[in-house]
Amino acid sequence: MRPHVDWHPLGNDRWLGIEHYPARSRRALCIVHGFRAWHRWGFLPLVAQWFAERGTAAYVLALPSSGYGPDGFSAARFEQATITSDRGALRLAAELLRSNHTCVAGLGHSRGGLLLLLEHAAFDCIALWAPPAQFGRWSERQRTQWRRDGVLPVGAHPELGIPLHLGVTYLEDLERHRYNDALEDALATCRTPVAIITGAEDLVAPQADAKQLASKLQHCDHREHIIPATGHTFGTEHPAAHRSLALEEALERTSAFFNAVCTAS
Repeated sequence: MRPHVDWHPLGNDRWLGIEHYPARSRRALCIVHGFRAWHRWGFLPLVAQWFAERGTAAYVLALPSSGYGPDGFSAARFEQATITSDRGALRLAAELLRSNHTCVAGLGHSRGGLLLLLEHAAFDCIALWAPPAQFGRWSERQRTQWRRDGVLPVGAHPELGIPLHLGVTYLEDLERHRYNDALEDALATCRTPVAIITGAEDLVAPQADAKQLASKLQHCDHREHIIPATGHTFGTEHPAAHRSLALEEALERTSAFFNAVCTAS
């Protein structure tokens, strides 16, 4: 069965998309993309399909920051991204999944893993793939220019080639809500089991970031795994037609972790 996307309006032309890969199971996996990604980016469909084939219903999110909606991609929507809108969308997705499943796990890639940490209480367990140590690493000079220009160039859309800009509302939201402090609080209070998986050659979110996050998890079962000879996307690109050996290793490790938690719960 082909996956189906349900679009949920969040107001002000913001949307939450949930692409469902069905399985006959009361267990669910909520997959959260990273920055400049969306529900069909890179390896995410392969990950969802892999879990669905093994009996876990998979749901891949398209957060408001993806810029996607029922009409496709919008650069204007992408520019209006905030952590607050993504966090609210993730919270809604978790509630929707919880209404139909007895065990709900989360899997977040890169920035998506940090969003899961902020909402850890909504999940039975979470896996962080290639997580950075914090939200945003812009210098004060970059922030000053961002405020002056109103937007920050962040490259091009990986599929469409459209130039992308992040509005200053993202920076203002990050600072107003002190989200890096909120992340510290989440790490300090998290009681949800956590797995952190990263590549030994990740230049975006290096091993040191994973170790920094793990060192602050004092009140939950947590485990770390480093995959050798691979980087931030586990040896895949967009679009990803096949699972790399590194991605297979990440999947197997994550599945074993989820199975242990959901079987015990």
